[in-house]
Amino acid sequence: MTAELPDFVALKMHYDDESFPTGARAELRRAAEPDDVALTPALYRLFPGERPSDRHLRVAYLLPYAKHAAKAKSLGAQLAEAKVAEARVLQVARAHEPLDVVQLRRLLMQVEAAVDWSAFGPMVWFWNERAKRQLIEDFYIARFSPVTGAK
Repeated sequence: MTAELPDFVALKMHYDDESFPTGARAELRRAAEPDDVALTPALYRLFPGERPSDRHLRVAYLLPYAKHAAKAKSLGAQLAEAKVAEARVLQVARAHEPLDVVQLRRLLMQVEAAVDWSAFGPMVWFWNERAKRQLIEDFYIARFSPVTGAK
C-alpha cells in the first residue's frame, strides 16, 4: 500500500471510462460484501501494482454506486434532502464492519448519490467512528437547519 491517498476523482473517472471493462464493473456491482471484492480482477485493474488493503476494498465496493459531482453536498446532507429515515442513517453509524459499509452502499443506491469523490473518497478510505459521526452530523445539520426550520 502506498503512503499517499489515491486520487479518488481520477479513480472514479477511470472506473467510468469506456476503457474500463464492463465485466469488471459488473464484478464490483455483484459483490455482496466488501471482502468479496478481494477476489475480483476488477480490484487489481482499479489499483494496478498495489497490494489491496481493506481500504481499497471499501472504495472499490462503493465506487459503482456513487457518481462524481464536483462540489456536491455531503452525503449526509443528501440523505437528509432525500428524506431518508433517521433510523437508516443511524443504522450505518451503529453497525460494525462489514455491515456498516453494506448499509452505506444501500443508502447510496437508494438516493442515487452524486458525491464529490475528493471529499467522499477519504471518508471511505479512513472509514471509522469519526467518519460515521461526520455522516450523522452532516445529516442532522442539513435536516434541522435554521434556514429550513426544524421539522
